[in-house]
Amino acid sequence: MKKANYLTSENIERKAAGWLEELPFCKRWPGDIHTGKSALLVIDMQKYFLDPESHAYLPAAEAIIDNINYLVKLFVDKGGKVLYTTTVQDPEEKGSMLEWWSSIITEGPMTELDERIDVKGELIKKPTYSSFYRTELEEHLDDIENIFISGVMTDICCETSCREAFIRDYRTFFIADATATSGEEVHMSSLKSICHGLAEILLCKNVEQRLRS
Repeated sequence: MKKANYLTSENIERKAAGWLEELPFCKRWPGDIHTGKSALLVIDMQKYFLDPESHAYLPAAEAIIDNINYLVKLFVDKGGKVLYTTTVQDPEEKGSMLEWWSSIITEGPMTELDERIDVKGELIKKPTYSSFYRTELEEHLDDIENIFISGVMTDICCETSCREAFIRDYRTFFIADATATSGEEVHMSSLKSICHGLAEILLCKNVEQRLRS
């Protein structure tokens, strides 16, 4: 699939506002969203997707780095938790991921978080799209009730992790301008699916007002 540079630092605010206007549902979680019971999940902001030399490079992911760093600071300052994932697979890994992609992502430079990402929490390695399956994520979610999703790819790892968080009874929040994927149509399609039955869709600028200390 050809990767589209549909997001830039200059257009992200305008684009994201337009996405929210197009959503068929604007569901909000009831009650207070306490920061101390909330976690920001930063999914796969690793060099595999952010290094222009990588075959999996996502141009649009460059535009969400500043927003993710803003959210990291917000959660840390307000007493929330920040957790990061990277996709890392064992050289002996077999199964659907290898069969589908004809390759796997093994430990090395491409599995490292991009150096532009502020790291203020634990790193979780995951072998599949899911941040939960065969990972240590839930060990870090004691007392957490609310999970805010950011990172790449909107329609694959981010959406899969959002779905799995929801069915584990976490309140889920999906941050439209802190997620990115291969193209705007795919990104928007995922947001429309998620808003129907999985998560409250937010913009970065609205996250702080949803959090209570």
